[in-house]
Amino acid sequence: MNKVEVQVDKIRSYQTLTYKNGNRSFRTKEYKEYIRVISLQLGNLRAVERLKPLKVKLHFKCVNKTVGDLDNIEKPILDILQICKKIPDDRQIVNKHSIKTFGHKNNSIEIEVDYED
Repeated sequence: MNKVEVQVDKIRSYQTLTYKNGNRSFRTKEYKEYIRVISLQLGNLRAVERLKPLKVKLHFKCVNKTVGDLDNIEKPILDILQICKKIPDDRQIVNKHSIKTFGHKNNSIEIEVDYED
């Protein structure tokens, strides 16, 4: 099984980008830190190197309900997987299952990546 659980202080959404002049976006300091924190915890996740269809499962374990929409919190994780070279391209994902649950002691994200059957 190719799965890892990462601990985060806050589950962030893709809306942590700022726009300048209406045409270009820049990552905020908080978003860069989010990428760094998650990247450091992906060491045990085996990289998928072949250009094959992938399935990804994401489980957002939230302390409370003050977290973004599911589609907005998924995108940074998929981008981080690509930045860290755990997947070659997020366009390979053909099967994605995401859930968020509440009432956990700490915020964490369980990430599983595998080849589609």
